[in-house]
Parts: sequence; C-alpha cells; structure tokens
Amino acid sequence: MAGKIVFAVCEHFLPEAKAVLAAEKLEYAAVVAFPARCGRPPLTADEISALSSSSGDFEQLEVFGAACLCGLSDAPSDESAVHLHKREQCFQIIADPIIIDDFLQKGAYLTTPGWLARWPANVRQLGLNQETAREMFAETTSRIVLFDTGVDQRSRENLQAFAGYVNRPAEIQWVGMSRLRLLLVRSYLAWQMAVQKRETDAEIKELRKQTATHAMAMDLIANLARIVTEAEAVEAMLDVYTFLFAPRRLCYLSFENGQPDRLWLRPDTLTDDEEKKNIKEQLAAFNEVSGYKISGQGFILRIVRREEVRGVIAVEEIAFPGYLDQYLNLALSIVDICELPIENARKYEKLLESEKMLTRANEDLYQLSTTDALTGIANRRAYDEYVEIEWKRMLRSGKPLSLIICDIDFFKRYNDRYGHKSGDICLHTIAQVIKQVALRPGDFVARYGGEEFAVILPATKAQGALYVAEKIRMAVQQYGIPHEDSDAAATVTLSLGVASVESLQNEGISSALLFRVADAALYEAKRQGRNRSILQTIEAAETSCVK
Repeated sequence: MAGKIVFAVCEHFLPEAKAVLAAEKLEYAAVVAFPARCGRPPLTADEISALSSSSGDFEQLEVFGAACLCGLSDAPSDESAVHLHKREQCFQIIADPIIIDDFLQKGAYLTTPGWLARWPANVRQLGLNQETAREMFAETTSRIVLFDTGVDQRSRENLQAFAGYVNRPAEIQWVGMSRLRLLLVRSYLAWQMAVQKRETDAEIKELRKQTATHAMAMDLIANLARIVTEAEAVEAMLDVYTFLFAPRRLCYLSFENGQPDRLWLRPDTLTDDEEKKNIKEQLAAFNEVSGYKISGQGFILRIVRREEVRGVIAVEEIAFPGYLDQYLNLALSIVDICELPIENARKYEKLLESEKMLTRANEDLYQLSTTDALTGIANRRAYDEYVEIEWKRMLRSGKPLSLIICDIDFFKRYNDRYGHKSGDICLHTIAQVIKQVALRPGDFVARYGGEEFAVILPATKAQGALYVAEKIRMAVQQYGIPHEDSDAAATVTLSLGVASVESLQNEGISSALLFRVADAALYEAKRQGRNRSILQTIEAAETSCVK
C-alpha cells in the first residue's frame, strides 16, 4: 500500500496514541504531536502544514483536538489530505462526554497522565505560582480529577503532587484507551478502504482502456463483470478458454502473493494426487512469458501483473493445432482481460472484509458510547433513547409503562469512609444486582448519573413495578455491603421511586413527566427515612409506601 496515514494529537495524548498504534500493529500508521496550548492560541494552517511536512511520505493526516482547532475550517474537501476531528472537549478523545460533563458540573479540574507528567511547567505557563494557584483553584475547583489511561505508572504520584501544590482534593477516574483505540482504528480502516478502492478503480480504468481494442474477447467475457468471487472468476476464465480453443484439458495454477496456490483442472478427472502434484510443480517452474507444449498441440502462458506472477495456464491438445500460432496470439491478447476479474474478485473479497471490520468498529464505538464504563450497564444516553422508544410504543399499543429510579442511601458518606475505589466497586455491584432482578425481555437498566439508576419496565402496571422495586431493594440489602455511616441500616440500601402510566387522558404529555413523577416518589422515599419504595401513578397521583 502506497504512503501512510498520520495521526496528529496534542502532546498530552502522544503516549496514548503511540501505545494504541503499537498494540494494534497498524503497519502504515504513524503519530505526531502538536504543542499543548489548549487553544491559546489555536493551531494555524501554517502549523498544520508544518505537521504535514514533518510526517514525510504520507497520504492522509488525521488531526484530533478541541479548542486547539477552533481557528481551522470544519469542512475540508474529500480530496484534502488533512482531516480535522474537532471535539467540544479534548478529553472526549479518551473519555465519554457524559462522564466529562458530570465532573465539570461538579467543578472538577480535569487532567491526563501527559499533562500531569509536566505539571510544574504547565502551571508556570499559566503564569501562576503556588500562592496564586491555590487562590485560583480554591475559587474555581472542587477537586483535581485524573482521567487515567494506564500509560504512565507515575500518574498517581504526579496527581498527588499537583493536588497538594494547589491544595485541592484528588480523584482518579479510570478511562483506559478503548475510546482512543476505536477512534484511531476506525480512521485507519476507513483510510485503508479508500486507498484500496482508489487503487482498484485506477486499475479497472486502465484495463478498460486496454480492452477497447479487443472487441471479440470482450463479447466472450462480458459476463465476467458480474462475478464477485475468485472461484467463479477462475471458472469463467476457463469457460472462455474452452470456448475459444476447445482443448482436451485446461490446467490453471493460481498464485497468491507471488507463491503457488491452488490448482484448477478441467475436466477434473484425475484421482492420482501424485500426478496432480507433478502438474502443479511443472506449472510453478514455468518462467517464460509463453511457450508451446512439447506435443505441439497446446501452449502455456504465465500471467504477470506489476512484475508479480498471478497465475500460469496450460492449454493442452487444442481442437485445431494448425492454428496454434494464431491461438497463442489471441490468448496473449486476452490473458490480462481474463485475469482481471480474478484480481478484482480478490480485492472485492478483501474490501468486504474491510467493510466488516469497519462495521464492527462502528458497533464497538456505539456500544462504548451507550455503556457506562464503571458499571458495565447502559448509560444516560442509552436511557434517553430507550425511554423515548418505549414511550412511543406505549402510545401505540395502549399498554402500561413503568419507571423505577433508584438512589443509594448516604452514598457520599460511604465514599468518605471507604474511599472512592470502594465506592466504584459498590456502584458496579449495585448495578449488577439490579440487572439480575430486571431480567424480563424489554426490561432496561441504566446508570442515570452519580449513584442513581433507572429501570424501565415496559408493559408493566403500577403494582407490578412496585413489586420489582421491592425485589431490587431487598436484593441490595440482602447482598450485605457494609455501610457503618448509614442512618438507614448497617449495610448499603436503596431508596426507590416508582412511577407508572396506564392510560393517558392527556395525549400532550411526554416521557419527561414519567421521570418527574418517579423522581418525586424517590424524594418522598428519602423524606420518609430512606430504604423504601414509593409508588405514584401519573393518572391518579396516588402514593403508597412499602417498607
């Protein structure tokens, strides 16, 4: 494959990008870094050109960034060798936007291993000393959060040093490199497909020019254009040779990457494997462009394209050996045309495989974007999509729809006492317990945010939803996660708000009302002392409690 693809990232993300390229073994990919100025000022077109120049021989430059790219055009042409991938936040290169927004709303200052590796220089670049830094961070920042990708073993040490310098609490959020891996692999596969398509299109265009002078041969092989597999293409080529020369036997040895591959015989009546082996060795040893068989009643051709052997074909005992010279010349004039569908079929099969890989990459990216990285269940984005689908289904079918909102009681106290790592384990455990209870087809469990979980129950009436809520509450309590600072129990417990809509009198309401009612029921459960489920239906606005 000619050229290469180059990924340009901020120097803070350079270690992660290099790690992805090494892990994925992207043969034709390289990575370069641009200065981490965070958009002060943004990159210029001249700097992008300098990145291109420093990349050497390349076909495509993929630039990933956020504020650093705000001064550049968003819409390069399809023919451009530079593609910009702008994000609202540069952290979206490695982390889910929902996680980022959640931390920012809580006043967190986000960092990466790359930024922390040079934090003293970065602080000086901001024009701060320790006194001014502490004043600024005290006014603007609730905590320092590291999005840990695992590339730097000293990240935790650097985080503690920086957090101590600015006198702010520190927190670590594991994000890994899955998101960056999918971004780079997806771009790489898309580029590979484009390059392969261009090469195939160019070759087809050139061969069409060559075949313009071979009208008779084109008539014979017109059906080859519809063939998409290598086996069909070879059989069709043998059909052409059979029709033109009426030989007693045809032998064709295909080559793959310059090496003998499969032997084709027509008619394939040989049962002696040793004889087949001898025929294959004879064809593989033929090094001329063409030649006559010793019998004087056939010929042999070596098919070469771009100095690479693609196959050897032997035509034996043709029907009219008196025309052997003319037949050989005709065979030489159509040999490339007959071989073209074979090569195209191979490339088409490879292109299909690349498309499958790209589809899988897109599916993985969608799965990543709709899955909460910490708990392994659906995230807020997936919840928003699913609840709208079920709301519309409820409107069409008239069947009830219920929603449960779950909140871990006194979870902040749990984090304060046991630490954030234990808190993360607790969240993951609770998510799996809830998921094990809501097992029916159609039941949907998501982490709504923080310590809140949402359970959508299609075709479920109010009492049935309350029953499920109680099963969840008791399952969590019985799991027995110790929580010595809880006022509700000695173990981790849940407060649950249940809302149900069974018949709509006002068709103008939306799914947001279902959530508001469930949230109000949750608030009532907390007001009544937590570790309980409260039910409220939209129609009757009646509230009942089960403890």
